[in-house]
Amino acid sequence: KNLLVQRQIRRLAMSSTAIFSRMTGLRQLRSLVRGTSSSWHRGASSTRRQYKDVERTVNLSAGCAALPLEVLEKAQKELVNFKGKPISVTEMGYRTQDFYDVIESAEERYRKLLSIPDNYEVHFFNGGATLQFAAIPMNLLGPPGKRKTTHYKTANYVRNGHWSEKARDEARMYCHVHEVNNDPEDLYFSVPDGKDWDIDPDGRYIHYTAADTRQGFEFQDFPYEVIPPDMPLVCDASATLGSQPIDVSKYGVLYAAAHKNFSTSGVCYTIIRKDLITEDVLPGTPTMCNWHRFSTAPNKIWTVPVTFSIWLGDMVMEWMLERGGLPYFEDLAIRRSNLLYDLIDNSGGFYRCFVNDWRYRSRMQVVFTIRSGIGADEVLVQKFLEETDALGWLDVRSHPLGIPSDAIRVTMYNPQPFETVQRVSEFMADFKKRHM
Repeated sequence: KNLLVQRQIRRLAMSSTAIFSRMTGLRQLRSLVRGTSSSWHRGASSTRRQYKDVERTVNLSAGCAALPLEVLEKAQKELVNFKGKPISVTEMGYRTQDFYDVIESAEERYRKLLSIPDNYEVHFFNGGATLQFAAIPMNLLGPPGKRKTTHYKTANYVRNGHWSEKARDEARMYCHVHEVNNDPEDLYFSVPDGKDWDIDPDGRYIHYTAADTRQGFEFQDFPYEVIPPDMPLVCDASATLGSQPIDVSKYGVLYAAAHKNFSTSGVCYTIIRKDLITEDVLPGTPTMCNWHRFSTAPNKIWTVPVTFSIWLGDMVMEWMLERGGLPYFEDLAIRRSNLLYDLIDNSGGFYRCFVNDWRYRSRMQVVFTIRSGIGADEVLVQKFLEETDALGWLDVRSHPLGIPSDAIRVTMYNPQPFETVQRVSEFMADFKKRHM
């Protein structure tokens, strides 16, 4: 029995030593990183904006993304007393006038922000953008006809990365998907010119993803001219909607997950041309995917909406409009992304982007590696990620992109302050100086 106790004591001692060593190592790493360059360290600290006695996390995540501190403070203040009433928006009835006021205000601001024409409906659907991957073919393919399968119907899908693949895979369950372009390596650092796309003229619609967050791809000049005139254009604009002016009239459907540029998770901001909302949906379409069911419901609310996310988004859009709307945020997006791209392109090869054609470089995510990202360079990538993690920066690690190491990704959605990206740039310059 004594021997057993002694063994347990030794194990505890070893565990304590290991924990102490890990903590000591982490402190040494932080000390090394912070002591190397006082300028970017001071800047990095300042990007953790103070809220009372708690530092704000530097959120570089692709979702849920950073939100304006002013909006969060307002939400905190009003959470338990909605407009002076002793009730929270999270507990009020969704069929009461109070919530009708919330959702009507959100739609009004959304229409104003994006200049949405009157022949389009706005919906705040549950389920994020992923649910619309299924809802789109269910609503746009039309009735089944006389055949027992719907897979004789065709939809065109533009491929440009991970999220276009997800949308394609969902649509394949309901129709034949015709891919208008394809990268044999499945990397999509570039795509063919629109004039070279193979669009099936019999397709019921054509779908594309405005930006892929994995590799830092974004259509800067989408080739609208190649889309057949009567074919509805459908766009997953989750990463970009709200970051630049857009001509909504060019689209049949525009949809975006709220947790990137507008709010937090749970809602899909969806714009649908009215003539595309019909009762002729695929048989077996679930109610939550049936646009017509929502469109004809009182206040377009068929079932319980995500009240908190809609309310928070209303306040974020108010904040956006106060700053000048989409022209302001387009200028901000250009300045933020160019700051990092200029550093990368002038680093003498130390940093390297995967997407190098300006027509497809994302303003929302700058994704890069260090030199080749292989061997000794892979070690440097890991060191970069460890140092940013030690600083408390959130979610800088992205997915491997044709190389063994993880990619480095800096996300800059609408609420991301320019000053935060400046500090990231200063850290990158200092890291390069220490490891050239």
